[in-house]
Amino acid sequence: MSTITERLAHHPDLQKRVESILDIMESSGVDLRRADEAERQIIERVRQMGHDALSGWAKGRVEEEAKRVEQREDWRRAGEKNSTGTAPTV
Repeated sequence: MSTITERLAHHPDLQKRVESILDIMESSGVDLRRADEAERQIIERVRQMGHDALSGWAKGRVEEEAKRVEQREDWRRAGEKNSTGTAPTV
């Protein structure tokens, strides 16, 4: 089984969110001296992380479905038509 570090490496947006939460936890800056400000920032990062995670999940499902459909024998990719149209009758 992969470590969390290896797994996060495959999801760079999610990794950035986790790192930003860790930055807040480790921060000793003046802007985070108040608990309510730290809480607000962490809640925002967790919300963004949830959005990134769900977006990544949805993208994976779309790619899986596209591969499944392409494997069907009766499937044909849509493309440009080769016909130049019907010749007018005189």
